[in-house]
Formats: sequence, C-alpha cells, structure tokens
Amino acid sequence: MIVFSVNHFTDPSRVLMRPMLHLLICLVYAQWAIAETKFPDSDQLALLKRGEILVQTVENDKPGVTARVTALFNTDADSIWNIIGYCKNGLIYMHGLKTCEVLEGDQFDMIVHHRVRNSWYSPMLDYTFRAQRDREGYGGAKLISGNLNFLKGYWQLTPLEGEQGVLVVHEISIQTRFPAPKWLVRRSLKQDLPDMLACIRGLAKSPARTNSVQLDLSRCPGEIPPLAN
Repeated sequence: MIVFSVNHFTDPSRVLMRPMLHLLICLVYAQWAIAETKFPDSDQLALLKRGEILVQTVENDKPGVTARVTALFNTDADSIWNIIGYCKNGLIYMHGLKTCEVLEGDQFDMIVHHRVRNSWYSPMLDYTFRAQRDREGYGGAKLISGNLNFLKGYWQLTPLEGEQGVLVVHEISIQTRFPAPKWLVRRSLKQDLPDMLACIRGLAKSPARTNSVQLDLSRCPGEIPPLAN
C-alpha cells in the first residue's frame, strides 16, 4: 500500500482518465472494504488536521484498480451526507457529469442514473446504480446496469472521539470497458480523488483547522452557485 499526502496536482494525463472518477458518487455498503480500513496513525492525523488529504493505492486481487482517500471535515456527518447524496452537488464536484437523475427512493435507499462525459474525445459513461446508507456512517452502492465491467467501493464517516470533526474515508474499485493501463488509472485516482473530497468539504463549509472554505472550493471541477461560496 502506498500513502500520499496531497494538496493539489496538475498533470495533463489526468484528463484522459477523469470519466471513470465520476463513478465515485456511488456509495457502496461493502463490509469487506470497511473491515480493511485502518484509523490514521498520529502522524497521518496531524496531516489531516492541517487540511491535507491522504490518498492510498491499494494492491489486491480485486478486479480493476482500487484507491482510498481520507480527509478531515470540521462538521457533523449529516452535513456531509447532505452534500454527497444529492445530484445538484454532484454537478459541482464531479467533473463531466451531464445527467444525474434519482429514479426512485429516498436519501437512504435510491436508484440513480448518471451520464458522464469529460470531453468530445472521451467515451460517454452511462450507468444506473442503487445507493444505500445507514445511520451509523456507512454508505454504498451497487451497479445495476451500464457500460462498466466492475464497480465497488464505500464511504465511511467516523466522528473523532473527544474532538470536533468527522473522518471521511472513501474507497473505490473500478474497471471500465474501454482499455486503460492500470498505472494510468492509479495515477489519475491519486490526482483527482483529493480534489473531489476537497470540493465536498468546501461545499459543506467544513475546512480542517488550518485550511479555508475558499481554498477547498477552488478545487471544484464544476461551476459553483453564488450561494455556495
């Protein structure tokens, strides 16, 4: 496992792989993934409190590529779910999201349709998934249909004991149908996942102690409505 402390990346190659990253809105309630997650050690926690975001690439025998991102939010879990669980916000923090439709359900169990295209030369990703979450801080989704080979992951929101703030962990395993070398997918995940989580943190107005809302919002790939600033 490789751990990176990330504030911001700029790399032209990331543009080619962005479409698959928009699948991260999928919330997967996966017990195997939750069991593997470890709480940050003291050094990592110190980085998180400064506003940095940790990214890990996970080597395992699961299909596709797996990566995990961790950040500290200075708010409560409900405020975070109110950002990641709604289409209007996905259009801000998900680059290339063209369509987001809740076909049925509520905030705890819903079926959602996405159409994502990063640019004129990239393939359109069109998929439907079931997103579920419980009241204990875990959320997940299961792919129902679409042009993907594999998708699995989870969100875990854990309040810090004795301190203000929520530790947010998101892990994703993904395999698309269009060919892409694993090293390029890994590099793209390491570059784009932190921006997504920083944007969500900015929209929730919950920066870490030495960070700022505006700094987090500056990393959003989508247009931010005036009221969100």
